[in-house]
Parts: sequence; structure tokens; C-alpha cells
Amino acid sequence: MLPATLSTVLTSAGLEPHVHNDSIVVDTPHFKLTFEWNEWLRATATWVGELSAADYVRSIVAINSALDACVAPKMVLDAPGGLTGVLKADKGAVEAHAIQAVPIGEGLSESQVAGFVAAAFDGAIELTREFHALYPERSPRQRGALLNIKLVDATSHTQVTPVRVANWFMDQGVEEVPYDAASGLISFELGDTPVDVMLNDPELLKIQAVVTSDRSVEATEVLHLCNRANLDSDHSTIFMRLDGDDVNFVATVAVPIRAGLNDLQLSQALQNGVVGVVGQVTAVINQLH
Repeated sequence: MLPATLSTVLTSAGLEPHVHNDSIVVDTPHFKLTFEWNEWLRATATWVGELSAADYVRSIVAINSALDACVAPKMVLDAPGGLTGVLKADKGAVEAHAIQAVPIGEGLSESQVAGFVAAAFDGAIELTREFHALYPERSPRQRGALLNIKLVDATSHTQVTPVRVANWFMDQGVEEVPYDAASGLISFELGDTPVDVMLNDPELLKIQAVVTSDRSVEATEVLHLCNRANLDSDHSTIFMRLDGDDVNFVATVAVPIRAGLNDLQLSQALQNGVVGVVGQVTAVINQLH
């Protein structure tokens, strides 16, 4: 069972997980990490420093820059009672989260769970670094504990390769799946939206859609729109990237794959990933018009 395996991995790493409602939680000096599961295993890290509505704009600007530099983990701002009420009243507590997820399929092996836990902690540390740089006076001073997680690389059967990805697309009826070995990209269009499956990182499967806005935008409003879209999306992350005089909207699904994915898990990742990035970037662009 997944909860038992997850608890075993966390305990073996020297942590003290506890059950809260239907989730497993780990508390550290700098962040709380909450694991939940349904069709995907999801880890949400929450930074322990205090934030308020007054910090919202500065924080979403920093998050957008962090996502532009590295698309994983997804970083978002939310509020315990709902973000809309806090921003409308211009007061109240805000929380910074980092989120990562992996498809479960018919079950995750212990090595897959261990690889995901390591990725989740890496993401939580990235969140901590980002917000410590923004608000050093609000960050705990003590050092975090060292983890002892046994990591296992993917086998030849579970490694995410261009051949396995191409075979999945062909099973969906796509006759040609162009792969560029130099860039590690499988590129195609879904409707009018260009999509890249990025296979150049053995630890992260990335699916990305980029659309250029055809009008000028107000940066703060757009970053707020992206943050709300990220709160509403189960899988994808969207951010704004300036490219000369153009404004690009980049939607990405990033799945940790160090221990590999079996066929069903890979199918989940690709199906949810392609649908997620195209749907999210299309929805955000439509709201600009």
C-alpha cells in the first residue's frame, strides 16, 4: 500500500512523518511537507515564514523568475481561507507553496517513492531558498536535518526514452513523431499550440507549450492571472517570459522520473501533461483578450 511505503521511506530517511486526515505530513524547521494521493502522488511544501497580502506582488514576481529559471517545483501563493478574500480585503495571511507530483498508475514501487520523496525535498529546499532570499528576517536560523534516502536509478524497462514516448504517441494515432536527438525534443502541434516533450534530463520528464501574446500586457495583472491558473491546475505550471518585445506564456508539466515510469504511469504523465499544458496556456491567453 502506498501510505505504508511512503511512511517507510520517510522514516528510513530519519524523518518523523505523521498522519493528518488523509495525508502524511513531515514538519521541518523551514517548511511543512504534505503528501496526498489519488491518481497522482502529490507533495506540497509550505514555507514556514509569515506572509501577508502586502507581500503578494513582490512574491509572485519572485516566483515567476524562479519558474523561468527552473520549472520544477511549481511555486504558488495561496491563503488558508482563500486567496480572493485576502486580496480583496488587502489584509490577511498568505502562504507560499512548492508542489510536485508523479502518476501512480497501478502502484509505485519503493524505489519510485524514494525518488519522489527526494525530489519533493529538493523542491521544498528551492522554495525555502527563494523566500529566504526575499525575506531573510522571517526565516528560521537553524539548519535543516540531513536526509538519508537510498536512491535507485530507472531500469532499462522503466527508463523514459524517446522510443517509449514515440510509441505512446503512435498508439494515440500520431503517425509521425519527430525527435531531435541534439536537443532531446519531440515537437508537434496540438491544434494551433506548439508542444515539446523534453527528454534531455534523466531525472525530469518535461512537457511544455509556449504561446506568444499578441498584445501588450500589464505585468502584475498577468502574474496574478498565472498564479491563479496554477492554483486551479492539477498538473501544469504557467509563467510569463519576456523575449525582446514579445511576451511568452510558458506552460509546463514536470514529472520526477529518476526511478523511471512503467507503461501505465508514462501514459498518465503524457496524457495529463499534453492536455494540461495546452489547456492551461490556451485558457490564460483567452483571458487576456
